[in-house]
Amino acid sequence: MVLNPGSTRLWRENAGLPYAVAGAVALVVFAIDAFTPLDIAIAVLYVVVVLLVASTGSRRTTTAVAYGCVALTLLAFALSHDEHYSGGAVARCAVSLLAIVTTAMLALRDQANTAILRERLELLDLTHDAIVAHDMNDRITFWNQGAEKLYGWTAAQAIGQPIHELTRTHAAISLEDIRREVLRSGGWQGELQRVRKDGETVMISSRWALWRDLRGQPVAILATNNDITDRKQVEHALRRSEAFLSDAQRLSHTGSIATRLADGAMWWSEETYRIFEVSTDVAPGIEQIVARVHPEDAAAVGEAQHRVLTGEPYVDIQFRLLMPDARVKHVHYVAHLVAQQADAEYVGALMDITERVVAQDALDRSTAELAHATRVTMLGELAASIAHEVTQPLAAIVTAGDAALRWLDRPTPDVAEARQSIEQMTRDAKRSTDVIRRIRGMARKRAPDEAVLDLNMVVRESLDLVRRELESQKVDVETDYSAAPQRVRGDRVQLQQVVVNLMLNAVQAMSGIKPGARRLVVRTRAFDRRHAQVVVEDTGTGICEADFDRLFSAFFTTKEDGMGMGLSICRSIVEAHGGRIWAESREHPGAVMQFVLPLHEEMCHEH
Repeated sequence: MVLNPGSTRLWRENAGLPYAVAGAVALVVFAIDAFTPLDIAIAVLYVVVVLLVASTGSRRTTTAVAYGCVALTLLAFALSHDEHYSGGAVARCAVSLLAIVTTAMLALRDQANTAILRERLELLDLTHDAIVAHDMNDRITFWNQGAEKLYGWTAAQAIGQPIHELTRTHAAISLEDIRREVLRSGGWQGELQRVRKDGETVMISSRWALWRDLRGQPVAILATNNDITDRKQVEHALRRSEAFLSDAQRLSHTGSIATRLADGAMWWSEETYRIFEVSTDVAPGIEQIVARVHPEDAAAVGEAQHRVLTGEPYVDIQFRLLMPDARVKHVHYVAHLVAQQADAEYVGALMDITERVVAQDALDRSTAELAHATRVTMLGELAASIAHEVTQPLAAIVTAGDAALRWLDRPTPDVAEARQSIEQMTRDAKRSTDVIRRIRGMARKRAPDEAVLDLNMVVRESLDLVRRELESQKVDVETDYSAAPQRVRGDRVQLQQVVVNLMLNAVQAMSGIKPGARRLVVRTRAFDRRHAQVVVEDTGTGICEADFDRLFSAFFTTKEDGMGMGLSICRSIVEAHGGRIWAESREHPGAVMQFVLPLHEEMCHEH
């Protein structure tokens, strides 16, 4: 049976043909019944007229035609018989009338059922779903407008075609297995791959239902189909993104954590479980985090949790985890608030930075050892200056001691002069002690010792260490210290190492310049409201344009006997203090080396 509302509509729109045929049949039947002596129930043929009119679907016309046929039957009976008629004639007339009435009643009932079916078919046509019915031989018997839009074939083109051949159906399981499942359970639901009329492949979500007749025999399969191509592409892209994210998290040791503020519920990614070394069967929660936090960092983590509960927009904390086997992990957690409503939640990332911290510690140790080695080497280069700085106050002490003895050996001891000589001895001894202290500080291998320092004093002490070298190289020195103290927080020895290294480099850059033209300018000043600056200018040969980008790289040097570590160490020290160092060319011959350091917090508030 072909269920196609289109063919019914076509017949109804061309109702003139069945009306014409019905009229012709009615005239012929009436003429034979009324004007021929045949003793048969010719009027029974009026049922053909009723059926022809009923096929148009009009209940009112069908009823009217049925009444008309009854009237024609009675009229023909009256015309063909006089007052004397036999019982057989009456019986034939009664049979004809019964046939007409019965046929009309059945036709009207069929029209009612057809109208209901037509309404349902039209509703199926209105739905966006593609609805297809096919018989047990897979021949299409119904094809609604949704199917036309989805597959591209019209109902006229599709009806009678094998559904799976027309659409080139492909499924994850065989079509025979699907058929057996439909026959067994009466239905099936799954995904199919089909090809449209234009050759485009589409993914279909299909639901099949088995249609049985009154005897329970399978008659047809009714299927609803939805195009899920876009959804499948989105799902595929989502799975790919999730796979990329999972791989990226695993490779970068970064996990995701989402926390809902209302009830504290948490969601962890797989990498987060790996970082905390907790089974994925365990529900994530703050108690699992607290159980892993290193006791020394518990207070800091508690403070961060308090900030989260108060709705702080951004949280950034580094802390340690103490694992069950006593291993220590270093992690860095950052999160931000993504909503301000009642269902606000934090979305954050937890990074396992253990390898980075361990590597940084090793690098810091190596850098410290290298810095110590370069300081010792630098002290070796300054041996003459150091000897002069030490022997000069010692010689002055001897001279002052001799003078004090002479003042005391006089017949009348001159106590006042002796006192002045002894005071001079004390000053020279302190000066010698300071020199030795600074040299020992630079030569000693020790951990950085941070303190609040005045950059003016750091530069002055550094100049004292190289003053003899500057004098021996006939370098004119000009200093320009900031009027206000430039207080920074850092290690005195390391910062002195930076300043001394920059000044020695400047001296070496001016070695090929005439003595009268060797000029070194050292300045300290405020760089901005938050930074102090040290500038070292020379009148040497300058810096080649091509060397600027690699000037502070390890092992790069322009000296024949240089190791290329001095400026690299300077950069490491300055950056470790939160500053930066760079070089500039001068308009005149020479170069400018400078670095900035963050001012101590109290200085920032003063500014």
